[in-house]
Amino acid sequence: MTTTPTTTAPVSLGAGRAWGRALVYGLGVSGRAAAELLLARGAAVVGVDGRPAGELQLAELADDPRFELRGEADALPPVDGVVLSPGVPLDRPLVAAARAAGLPVISEVELAFPLLDGPVVGITGSNGKSTTTAMTGAMLRAAGREVEVCGNIGDAVSGRVDGPPGRVFVIELSSFQLEAMATFRPAAGAWLNLSPDHLDRYPDLEAYAAAKESLFVRQEAGDVAVLNADDPRVARAVTRGRRRFFSRLARVADGCFLDGETVVEIAPEGGEQPLFERHDLPLAGAHNLENAMAAALLARALGAEPEHLRAALASFEGLPHRMQRVAEVAGVTFYDDSKATNFAATAKSLLDLADGSVHLVLGGLAKQGDDPTEVVELAAVKAKRLYLVGAAEESFARAFAGAAPLERCGTLERAVAAAFAAAVAGDVVLLSPACASFDQFRSYAHRGDVFQQLVAKTAAASRAGAANGAAAKGHEAPGGGEA
Repeated sequence: MTTTPTTTAPVSLGAGRAWGRALVYGLGVSGRAAAELLLARGAAVVGVDGRPAGELQLAELADDPRFELRGEADALPPVDGVVLSPGVPLDRPLVAAARAAGLPVISEVELAFPLLDGPVVGITGSNGKSTTTAMTGAMLRAAGREVEVCGNIGDAVSGRVDGPPGRVFVIELSSFQLEAMATFRPAAGAWLNLSPDHLDRYPDLEAYAAAKESLFVRQEAGDVAVLNADDPRVARAVTRGRRRFFSRLARVADGCFLDGETVVEIAPEGGEQPLFERHDLPLAGAHNLENAMAAALLARALGAEPEHLRAALASFEGLPHRMQRVAEVAGVTFYDDSKATNFAATAKSLLDLADGSVHLVLGGLAKQGDDPTEVVELAAVKAKRLYLVGAAEESFARAFAGAAPLERCGTLERAVAAAFAAAVAGDVVLLSPACASFDQFRSYAHRGDVFQQLVAKTAAASRAGAANGAAAKGHEAPGGGEA
């Protein structure tokens, strides 16, 4: 579909932007939300996507005369600015042409930011963003705030602009979403951790880190930056805001730390107070404790009290595919941690599990530059057996040789069957692949769903076997013959 959109006069989009016609590059969830916001504000929109038009889900956009669809290979049309979806790298030819023409090039989150009527909390990191974002929203709701949880976790920020004033916008931000910002300034922001990821898009780890660190670049005194004291690169992040740290491993000067089983907040001006107990958190994994600590500091920055934090944690069920307890079958507990798409995430999931108890399912599409050393060392202590699947099977077999007995299973179905056959009561079967899913699955969620379906079949077969065994015993005579 190619039409010529109605010419419109420039309309105010906040932050000094007056655009009559904008180009939205990438028409997935965030791109469509950006286009809809622009149209609602009175601007015309040129949409660009690398996919064929028949594969796009344009819905009402397709029927709006102010919307025009073009291809990536088309020349840059006359527009006042460009809005990028997160999946669109900054080096695409159309983007380069827009910059050469002096046009503003901004992200979808940046488009929405000046139009948000309420404080903004931003959360980034290589792992744990979604859980921390959801926890922060829950803590602020427990404190009586009206909250919009959005960004990379689900709905685009542009789709949450309209609504009552004073809402708190808790936004999950990938490094891609932090690119092309011009005014974005969170009242409170958190950088959770850093591990090698997306090195197909960034030239090196430091470039990836710099994208994460840009979350804080426009903060001022009175804003809060929440940082992981246990991650050296994160801990030295630069901000003009107040730096508050969280740590599982050591005391901090300003922030919170783990003292035995208690998470304690400390502030130079206010002494110490307990925030919550470790057992208040119903989720497994050291990483989830860190997520809760970061969320607590963010919520505290917006006025939540310790009782609000505890109330939110008590009812927090976690998110799918993130160390999600699926079932217990014949005393064997199954966990779905399909969201662990790099080694750092898998390492955090292993930390709190009992030594020698884990049947660990690993593999998929390995990520460039990811170092397995920490997981190899943990597997030697935590794992009873390893089950390798997917495209990384051979390279993982070399990397994990000698860490624990291993099986090359190829598929998730064979891995689940082999793990359950080898496990005994008290053991754990953990899908924590340390890999992307795209070799065999549509997404990490699809992979996790398939794992859960396999576990359900395993449970059903186990119950049927137990029932058949009980029935057979019921027909035996006391002396062992048939009744």
